Amino acid sequence: MSQQPHFIREEDVKRLLKWEEVYEAVKVALLSAASTESYSQPARSFTAASQSGLLLSMPCYLGDYQLPVLSGNKSYRTLACKLVTSFVHNATRKPPLPKIMGNIFLFHPDTGALEAILEATDITAWRTACASLVATQCLYFDTRLRHQDVILSIVGCGVQGRIHSIGMCTTFPFTEIRLWNRTESRATELARELTELAINFKNPSIKITVHATVESCLDTTDVIVIATSSPNAVIERQHLKDDVHINAIGAGEVHHAEIHQNIYYVAKVYVDHWEGAKTELKELKAEIVGLVGEVLSQKKPTPSCGITIFQSLGMALEDATTAQLIFQKYKMTHE
Repeated sequence: MSQQPHFIREEDVKRLLKWEEVYEAVKVALLSAASTESYSQPARSFTAASQSGLLLSMPCYLGDYQLPVLSGNKSYRTLACKLVTSFVHNATRKPPLPKIMGNIFLFHPDTGALEAILEATDITAWRTACASLVATQCLYFDTRLRHQDVILSIVGCGVQGRIHSIGMCTTFPFTEIRLWNRTESRATELARELTELAINFKNPSIKITVHATVESCLDTTDVIVIATSSPNAVIERQHLKDDVHINAIGAGEVHHAEIHQNIYYVAKVYVDHWEGAKTELKELKAEIVGLVGEVLSQKKPTPSCGITIFQSLGMALEDATTAQLIFQKYKMTHE
């Protein structure tokens, strides 16, 4: 009789997530996407389900990689697929359901047998934030930290703005974090949460401020996270100083809509994987310099000045390495 697959619920996933561990797992994925190692990551596919539903499929395979935070030199191979459903009317149901639901399926790489199903809401949020953390480290902190006071600005305080705020402040010694949201009460709510969490931050004395305008939020800032669903530009060149790094998370229909074209004209753009860039950024009028993984592996030079943008697309490899991390940790306590 075949063994039943593990089902790892969101509460267990949340308990097992650690910033430094997910950072390393996502770093592995970014490096792999920039290498000739054994991996396969076809473009994501969309399946319409009635007029209001959508199924997103993100499969991948990654062979012979290591997760040092788990077991030193042990190698892993991961065959995985994330399935995400989006049904716009779920919120009006009784009882209401989330609009977006996702699960990651892990299969045995030799037999194809299903080994685990992981609820993916927190994994998706954390791996997206950690991709920005890795990009911020290699595109800003590694070469451009020339002063002690480093300011972080969060433009858009929704799900991704929140998790990026926590991840950034846990990982880097920012002296100030500035928050802006179209609805100011959400920024104020996030500021209260960050104040409570500050004891665990890299700089527990970080200054936390809420701003009424984008202009004041971005004035002289060093690192930006912009995570909105706006179909129109929220930030423009005149808002920025000459040396700044931007993590563009863009949850809108067009990934690059929230940043004005006059920024893209002068910026160097980096992405996580070419498969997504070729389809999702084909209308982008900007120089895509390369992959974050290419900078990490020194195949591309590290930028030393100017405006850089990490255009976050998200990829199945990030889901796979993070899910493998959580699965291995789960088995340590349940077998």
